[in-house]
Amino acid sequence: MSGRRLPVILALGTTQTLAWASSMYLPAILADPIARDLGVSSNWVFGAFSVALVLAALLGPRIGRQIDLVGGRSVLSISNLVLAAGLALLGLTTSVRLLVIAWLLLGVGMALGLYDAAFAALGRIYGDAARGAITGITLIADPPLRWITPQILHAQCRQRLPDRPTAMAPAWYVICDQPPDDPARLELWRRLPIRVEGSGRA
Repeated sequence: MSGRRLPVILALGTTQTLAWASSMYLPAILADPIARDLGVSSNWVFGAFSVALVLAALLGPRIGRQIDLVGGRSVLSISNLVLAAGLALLGLTTSVRLLVIAWLLLGVGMALGLYDAAFAALGRIYGDAARGAITGITLIADPPLRWITPQILHAQCRQRLPDRPTAMAPAWYVICDQPPDDPARLELWRRLPIRVEGSGRA
C-alpha cells in the first residue's frame, strides 16, 4: 500500500466509522428511548428510519454523478454537516413530524457520506487501483469484531454469567438479575432493570 494513500485511508476509515455509527446503526440503540420520550411506538422511529433509507437510495445515483464531476472531498465534507444537523434536530425532536424531518436530513447525510460516496470518491482518485484503498477503509470501518454473531455472543454470555438470565433478539441482548414471570412477553423484559446490554457488532 502506497504511503501517500495511507493518510487518505485512515481519514476516510475513521470518518466512515463515525458516519455509520451516527446514522445507520443509531436506531438499534436509540429507537426505544426516542419512542418513549415522544410517547409513541418504536415503529414510528423505524418507519422514519426506513424513509431515510429510501431517500438515500434515491439520491445515490445523483450524488455519484456529482462526485464524478467535482470529486468527493466537497461531497463528503458536506455529509458531515448534514449528518450533524440531522443529529442535532433528532436530539431536539418533540414530535413525530420533527422526528421524520430529522431522519430525512440523516437520509441525505447517509447518501452523501456512507460507503457509496466514499468508494465513488476513491474510484475517481485512484481508478482501477482503488481496490486496496477500499479494502483498507472497510477493514477500519467494519472491523472483524462485527463478524461475531449474536448467537456466539449469547453463548459466551451464558457461559460466563450462568446465573444471569439473558434475553436475545436477532441483533441485541440484555442481561438482567432475574427473568420476568412470563419470559415470552417482551414488554415484561423491558420493565426489568438491565445490568448489561449490547449487540454482536462493535
